[in-house]
Amino acid sequence: MRMREMCAPVLASVLAPVLAAALLLAGAAGAMAQAVFPPGVSIGLAPPPGMGPSAGFAGFQHPSGASIVVVEMPAEAYAQLTEKFTPETLRSSGFIVAGAAQPLQLADGEGRLLRGTQDANGQTYAKWVVIARGPGTTALVTAQVPEGARAQVSDAAVEAALRSIAFRPQQSLQDQIGALPFTIGDTAGFRAVRVIAGSGLLLTDGPKDVDPDATQPIVVVASSLGAPTSPADQDALARRALGTLAQMSEISITDEKRAMRGAATVLLLHATAKDARSGRLVQVTQTVIFSEGRYVRVVGIAPADRADAIARTDRLAGSVVLR
Repeated sequence: MRMREMCAPVLASVLAPVLAAALLLAGAAGAMAQAVFPPGVSIGLAPPPGMGPSAGFAGFQHPSGASIVVVEMPAEAYAQLTEKFTPETLRSSGFIVAGAAQPLQLADGEGRLLRGTQDANGQTYAKWVVIARGPGTTALVTAQVPEGARAQVSDAAVEAALRSIAFRPQQSLQDQIGALPFTIGDTAGFRAVRVIAGSGLLLTDGPKDVDPDATQPIVVVASSLGAPTSPADQDALARRALGTLAQMSEISITDEKRAMRGAATVLLLHATAKDARSGRLVQVTQTVIFSEGRYVRVVGIAPADRADAIARTDRLAGSVVLR
């Protein structure tokens, strides 16, 4: 599938927290150790000692707060990422790179590695970012270790893990969906198209997998870490997220509801907007489910005359449960 996904900018904006988590979350025997593959992902590695698979994202975590996050993308993404894989480009994300990108030779692929530091959540992290390509896929792998934990997770152990990046045949869509950090009990007639970054799912209503003219309703379900707990902060996050939908202008909230679903807080926003490219009116629905330090965001976008798709998106959102 080509990178020009149906409503790709919208998808990217909904999944931005997922990718941000990948960038902000995230010896010698390790290079020879057997790679561990996160569920549903075709990219794996031999993690540093003490680091195990994460239940919240595709990758690995250490009790110290160190992490390695794996994001899988189409093969053609490698060339696009390589163009932007420079210290200058990444500085805008807060990643301060030390030196130029270095080649990284892998057993069944190749990549490039950048090292540096990043401040986040009141801490300074040592950070490594790798883009790599293997048979039929591109990997974005981010490792980060709090400065205070570098005695527990050494630089040498992290770099050995990155040198062990390996690829396996791409998992089926159903296997990838089964590994997501949430379940969808009722897809409400929408069809799953693809899993993104091991934490997000794109669905549509129509025959096209690629719809550059955005004629079909779409739904994006994305899980992120670091959910706020106060009602005011939750409201602010939901409104801010809705306002940053790519290629949407004149977003106007028409309805807002807050409810509890067990121990989870659920915020529902309905809105109207214009597609910035075509000028056509669209309807938007967004449900944000906050639970146990995580949140799932469900966004549906449909033409103005497809109120049925908005109602079905809300039905789908009502069936989403965090694992």
